[in-house]
Parts: sequence; C-alpha cells; structure tokens
Amino acid sequence: MGPSDAAGWHAAGLALDRCGPRAGPPVLVREGLSLLVRGGDVLVRVRPTADEPTARREVAVARALAQAGVDHAGLVDGADQPWVIDGSVVTAWSWRETVGTASSADLGSLARQLRERTGGARAAGTAPFEPLVAVRDAVASVPAGDDQGDFVRRRAQELSAAWGQIVDQDPAGTAIVHGDLHVDNVLLTAGGPLLTDLELAGAGPCSYDTAPAVVAVERYGAEPSTLDRFLEAQGHDPRTWDGFATCLAVYELWVTAWAVGARHRSREIAAEASVRVSCLRDRACEPWHLL
Repeated sequence: MGPSDAAGWHAAGLALDRCGPRAGPPVLVREGLSLLVRGGDVLVRVRPTADEPTARREVAVARALAQAGVDHAGLVDGADQPWVIDGSVVTAWSWRETVGTASSADLGSLARQLRERTGGARAAGTAPFEPLVAVRDAVASVPAGDDQGDFVRRRAQELSAAWGQIVDQDPAGTAIVHGDLHVDNVLLTAGGPLLTDLELAGAGPCSYDTAPAVVAVERYGAEPSTLDRFLEAQGHDPRTWDGFATCLAVYELWVTAWAVGARHRSREIAAEASVRVSCLRDRACEPWHLL
C-alpha cells in the first residue's frame, strides 16, 4: 500500500475525525514518501505500517522540542500518538496559518534554537540522527540491479565510515538535528517561524543543519547572500570544520535518494533524480531543481 492511495486517504480522514471539531475536510498538502493531509487546524501525516519506528521517533522528538522550548508545529494536544489506522501509521499535528515563506534568517534562527536549547545532555534521551538509514529507506522499494538505486546504496556504504568518524566530533556539539532544514519544512506564522516535518530528526552533530543552506547555493542556485544570512542568524559557521564536508556529502545523498525513491510519481521527479545521480556519480553537474 502506498500512502497516497485510497486506504491512505481513508486513514487520514479517520485520523481527522479523532481530532474532533478543530479538524475539517481533508485537503492534500503534499505526497511523497508519506502523505500529508490538512483538515482545519490539523495536519496529519500518513505512512505505511513499516514506517512505524520513524513515526514513533518523530513523536518523541516533538515532545523533546516542546520540553526544550523550540518553536515547532506541535502534536495535537492530548493525542496518544502515533496511531495505527486501517493499515497505516498516522500522526496529527497542529496547523498554523502562514503569512509568507520563511527566510534564510528564519531558518538560521531555528537552527540556533536547536543548538542552544537541545544541546549536550538535553539531547541524550533522543534517538540518534541517522541520515544514512534514511537514505537506504528512501530507496528500499527500488530493486537491486537498478542503476540509480544501486548507486545510492553503494554511496551510502562508502560514506558510512566517514559519518561514524565525525558523528560525535562536531566542535559545536551534539544537539537535536532537524536533518532537512529548508523553507518547505518551516511554517512562517504571525508568531514567527515553526519547524515542521521532524521525520529525520534526532541527536547528532548540530552543524549538519547548515548543509541545506549550502546546498541551496551550490546546487539550486540560491543567492550566496542567503547563506550569509543563515549563518549570521545561526551564530555559527561550521565550514572550517573538516567533518562538515561529510555532512554536506551525506545531505546531498539524502536529497538524491529521496528523488530516486519518488521518481515514479512524476516525470519531473524522475528527471531530477537522473540529474542528481549523474552529478554525484559522474561529476557531470547540471543545476538542481527543488521538487
């Protein structure tokens, strides 16, 4: 079962019903490796049952962020989550109306909150940040022998030793890492920016959350000034740390794995998967495009 088929939509509707009068009719927000559906002031994420460990980790991270006072779109109050509904795993989150798109400074401010409020011992009770596990999971449905899938798996194996060497060596410390800190994963509300999409998050090298801002400039063609504003708001520039190159390589592989795993959804995603794989494998780099 895929998260966006009829069963996934049915599970989303039942989850919204559980959330009571604050939820309205289901409306598609985004589909990919999971299904995001909004109803009124509630956003539900629907995953296949195999992803229950991911959902449980995401819920635990959200509770840790709430305790630390990090600005995020929290779980629906009083909900005993995640839920297994109709063969799917579902989580429900508070939806806030947006007033625009988050800026690079907003992203940097959230990265700073994570570093300063969840660092050290406060991250100790959180599951580890494991981006290479997420990479492998993203292409798990791609069969062996597939050129792109095999490249992603082989590259993940190549990076595993380097990741193991730097994961607890960040001079900036260990904290809860978001793992995919870009504008589509932040809600800009009247009260300020809020983190969303915590499915990758866990305790790890906090400098990793700078990688998306660097990739935005180096791969997607964003203005270099956006990185400057991110770093200023973050109050930390990890690029002089030798281990940051590994963080950057792992993040580039993650966004490539996502495209390979979701390429069946559209010709645009399939084309982008080819561009990213060719860039990392053959060094024949065309500009990347956000999906």
